[in-house]
Amino acid sequence: MPTILCQQKRPLNAHLWERHPDDWYVEEEWVDHRLFEQESFEGSICDPACGLGRIVQAARSAGFDSAWGQDKVNRSAYCARVVDFLSDDFRGGAPANIVSNPPFKLSREFVMRARRIAARKVVMLLPLGWISGDKRSRWLEETRPRRVLILTPRPSMPPGPAILAGLRPRRGKTDFAWYIWERGYNGEPQFAWLRREP
Repeated sequence: MPTILCQQKRPLNAHLWERHPDDWYVEEEWVDHRLFEQESFEGSICDPACGLGRIVQAARSAGFDSAWGQDKVNRSAYCARVVDFLSDDFRGGAPANIVSNPPFKLSREFVMRARRIAARKVVMLLPLGWISGDKRSRWLEETRPRRVLILTPRPSMPPGPAILAGLRPRRGKTDFAWYIWERGYNGEPQFAWLRREP
């Protein structure tokens, strides 16, 4: 039997970018705009890891004028406060809704803290694979999200410095979804698709 040789330009496990130390990754703009077209909100909206401010910008574009951002590093004009969300006491008043693309390594902590703080909804951009992994799926089952909006096509989420350098996102390799928790909801989650083109 003949041997078939395949050339690879780079190893399959190679990363296009080095991991950002703060896990600062930026979603494509359609991801946020489509969320606010699809999901209803009442009251203020805070992004506690606002980065470049795309979530805040999309919320305001959709008519949510009370949307604001904060982050532990000021990276844009949409950052109203420089504070670490996990230790913030919200003395000025807690937001009704928290919507965020949290730092991946702290995403569970962000969800848990947001669910204690937000009066209405918590919406987090997280890997879709969380619904099938044993440990995370059990945790999700306990927390009872109301909806999971599966993003299609897969969004690209390069690190912030790559976006600031002018690099354009290309095809994403990881599946993502918006996970939506509503205060007081204790039923089964609903699954739907959130497409770039409605």
